[in-house]
Amino acid sequence: MAPMISAGPVSIHILADEESMGRAAADAAISAGQAALDRGQAASFWLMAAPSAFAFYRAFIDRAASDDRVAALAREANYFQFDDYPISRTSDRFPVTFRHLLEDRFFEPLRTAAGGVGPVHLLELTGTEQSDDRVMGEYRDRLLSALDDPGTVVVQVKGIGMDGHWAFHGAETPIDAPADIIRVPMGEANRHQQMIDWPEYFRRVEEIPEYAVTCTVELLLKADVIVDVVPQAEKEYAVLACYGDSTISPAVPSSALKRHRTSASYLTEAAARAFVELRAMRESDCAARLPADTVSRLRRLWQDNRDPERTARNVGTMKAVLGDLGFV
Repeated sequence: MAPMISAGPVSIHILADEESMGRAAADAAISAGQAALDRGQAASFWLMAAPSAFAFYRAFIDRAASDDRVAALAREANYFQFDDYPISRTSDRFPVTFRHLLEDRFFEPLRTAAGGVGPVHLLELTGTEQSDDRVMGEYRDRLLSALDDPGTVVVQVKGIGMDGHWAFHGAETPIDAPADIIRVPMGEANRHQQMIDWPEYFRRVEEIPEYAVTCTVELLLKADVIVDVVPQAEKEYAVLACYGDSTISPAVPSSALKRHRTSASYLTEAAARAFVELRAMRESDCAARLPADTVSRLRRLWQDNRDPERTARNVGTMKAVLGDLGFV
């Protein structure tokens, strides 16, 4: 593992590749969960559902298959999710939901590896506004019950959206919105990422749901321990915007992780590339700005030949954020 650096209180670990990143993050989450059990507390895992987490899932499952203590933790812990699309379990579109992803990619393999899993609490949205209001309120209260319980340690495993969103809390939602579960529109940058993440489901932007349901940043910050996981080169801008310096920007909700005192970020070298470049430059010049070739590389992250106008808008937003941060 490379030497640890930091952004505010967040310890940052840069790993060579996705698998080593996943193992390091899983080790951190498991250690926090096992420490809670050793103190006589309960453990809960609050998990993102995204390709960013796949290496973490694999490593956690592998540890449960080979280590009896980890298997016991898996069987005892509670599990929660962050966000989802408002689609019913009975809908033919259910495979696009994060409930399906978690069940397919994490809970079912973990159940086999560990001989069972503890209680799984999923956000069972229906797509009907009145019904979902009740589901969202009940889920928020269930989360707060665990988060506010001194006898429970909640370990959150998060990622960073391409535009810096946390769960589906994006720049369109005030970063200090109260701790809650809310509906949010799917913005252009977020839609761009969904098409990259799920080409098998979203071949056209029109196929992406118009809105999603998400925990707010204030709710997410209530976790006792937060483990951030970012493997993709496509997240290079987001990592830079979140961790380039100590700034917490409303345009980059995941930068609010720098308000959390027990947090760590696990990045691949590919995801951290621009961040490392800026940090190296600022060792000799605290006001250094990224060179033009780096900015050009970051611009290409948003390239979508199907919609040049959307590409231009996303690039414009990125450049404005980096300008406000003083990175370009």
